[in-house]
Amino acid sequence: MMFDIERRQNEFEHEQISLNEKDQFVSDMGDGQEKSRKTFYREFKKVIDASDIIIEVLDARDPLGCRCSQVEEIVLTSGKNKKLILLLNKIDLIPRDNLDKWLKYLRNEFPTIAFRSSTQNQRDRLGHVTTSIQACDEHLLKSSNKCIGASTLMNLLSNYCRKNDIKTSITVGIVGFPNVGKSSVINSLKRTQVCQTGSMPGVTKQMQTVKLDKLIKLFDSPGIVMSKETNPASLILRNCIRIETIENTLPAIELLLHRCTKEQVKCSVFHTIDERVL
Repeated sequence: MMFDIERRQNEFEHEQISLNEKDQFVSDMGDGQEKSRKTFYREFKKVIDASDIIIEVLDARDPLGCRCSQVEEIVLTSGKNKKLILLLNKIDLIPRDNLDKWLKYLRNEFPTIAFRSSTQNQRDRLGHVTTSIQACDEHLLKSSNKCIGASTLMNLLSNYCRKNDIKTSITVGIVGFPNVGKSSVINSLKRTQVCQTGSMPGVTKQMQTVKLDKLIKLFDSPGIVMSKETNPASLILRNCIRIETIENTLPAIELLLHRCTKEQVKCSVFHTIDERVL
């Protein structure tokens, strides 16, 4: 009897937590409508519930800014011994020294993979650089259009299968902010354009399943943001919100100008009407 009461209490508390999470959830559609929020939250939860391993994709230019602690908490408290991996994408857009420091910092918390998605134009047979990230110099990171980091990630997933004596298959969910490159990561791993990609947020609207090989199945998810973590101006600058849905752009402009010097924005200073000092 007591066991049944405790079980029902736990179920109630879990349901309340889920409702609170949904209230904080913002889809990458940017319209903020309740129907859209519910739909995207439902798709996000599908990915979390169905996955053995969750890969949170981060933009290497701003790893902490696009990292969502609430998503990580949902993963770690969802039970079933789910694993969380951080994937630092777009490493070709930052200096090598910055990359090394971010890897050292993030690996103090979770396994972290440095990654560069393929930018090749062909639809299939996308190439991989098999050289380890430690052996890649900055020139290779920035000049190659092939995927970097796929072999390291695949080895990590394969080790998980061996360690847990998994002979059937594992499911891997790909989550993260809009426009961090989740679908591009999947395309690079699959070596073919199986997921639609684009520069605007909201391309992926529902969970997509991609079979990587006989042991690994990937789930792509819509871009997600927990609303209480990030202000709208910051989301606009990160291209997480569709431009056509933005009603007030001034906060984003102010935030951008606050980070720039006069020289960077080329603001002219006038002491008199006839005088101009650059």
